[in-house]
Amino acid sequence: MPSRDSVLGVPYAPGDPVPGGSVESQWVNLRWSRILTWITLMIVSVGGAVAISVQMVRVVGEPYIGASEITGGVVFLVGSVCLAVWTVWAAPRMLTHQGVAADAIGVALIQEPNLWFPGRTVRIPWDMIRAASEDVVTTGSGDRRTKRKFVTLSLNLEYQKITAPSWTLVNREYPDASAVVRGPMTRVRIAPGNLWQSRVAGVIRAVRPDLFSER
Repeated sequence: MPSRDSVLGVPYAPGDPVPGGSVESQWVNLRWSRILTWITLMIVSVGGAVAISVQMVRVVGEPYIGASEITGGVVFLVGSVCLAVWTVWAAPRMLTHQGVAADAIGVALIQEPNLWFPGRTVRIPWDMIRAASEDVVTTGSGDRRTKRKFVTLSLNLEYQKITAPSWTLVNREYPDASAVVRGPMTRVRIAPGNLWQSRVAGVIRAVRPDLFSER
């Protein structure tokens, strides 16, 4: 009986090769792509909680401390503690082995299980991928304008919900009027961070450059 590897619901017989599993696969390690943000949040949350607690203990009972000051201190303390709890909860997902691999079989978006994080690995054979592109989404205006870079895979697959890595967005895509394939398809948008976008596109382009020329 075939087992269901996380290949967008496509059956794979036990022991069959899967995308990203070969020795010659190209690889981009995304384990550290968000680690600086996570470390910063951890330091800010823990440091803030400790500082607020010490300050509240030090000034408690002072005549100039009223209900509004106490309420404000409690709100900031609770917020810092909640943020610290979130960073601990997210630690296994941030620190697990994860990245993008490409070989002769297809593309693998890998985020392995770690402690209480169940993992979110998706393996996509080449025959499911219609096109690939490097995209930039700009938000805001003026000095607040920010750019976010993606690598987008358009799949020859009726839209379905996919449990993909946390740095991946999956949604419905509607081809334009000039597209050969009609109807809604599945779009997998890889968001590895602006510094890693070109590397992720590079490993896919190294194996299948033709996918980028289709758009």
